[in-house]
Amino acid sequence: MSIWKTLSAIDCSAHVEKKGKFSYLSWSWCWSMVKERYPEASFSIEPDITFPDGTVEVRMTVNIEEQSATMWLPVMDFNNNAKANPTARDISDTRMRCLVKCVAVGFGLGHYIYAGESLPQEPQVEENPKMIEAGVQLNDCLEQDDYLGAAQVYSEWSHDENMIICRAPSRGGELSTANRAKLKSTEFRHAFNEVRGIKTEEVA
Repeated sequence: MSIWKTLSAIDCSAHVEKKGKFSYLSWSWCWSMVKERYPEASFSIEPDITFPDGTVEVRMTVNIEEQSATMWLPVMDFNNNAKANPTARDISDTRMRCLVKCVAVGFGLGHYIYAGESLPQEPQVEENPKMIEAGVQLNDCLEQDDYLGAAQVYSEWSHDENMIICRAPSRGGELSTANRAKLKSTEFRHAFNEVRGIKTEEVA
């Protein structure tokens, strides 16, 4: 039986936690279910990304047998909005939530619960012509693998503004699927940190 079929068949309903109107699967129970079935499974914390507006995105990688999955999650408040200048506790808690997301989306455990939590939040800013221009410029840079140029464009906007700028054409944006994927690449992260004057190895 595949890993997905094994983990997605587990009933998680008795281990869901509530925070306000949002539901979360207990990370400790989630990981214990994985380890019981796959004792060699492991996870690692990837470098965090701090955006120009002070919000932070964490990343986690989970390895089960020969498969790996990496997921990302912004540090959020109780309304699931990105939180500026989060505390160490905020970041630590988000890493554990990101671990659950990684197991759910990558391997199936509790995916039906997480689907409700992970719906994207609508950005609280309005689109303007300069954002459209930035989207075209960002897409052009990524098309040419000019990560430094793309990072320069990206760094000039806030987290919510970039949610609009980086939309796919199907949602009225400019970025192709391939170029949207490049925004999650190691090359772009390194370029983004370089633009901000931060060495990659210093990002915790």
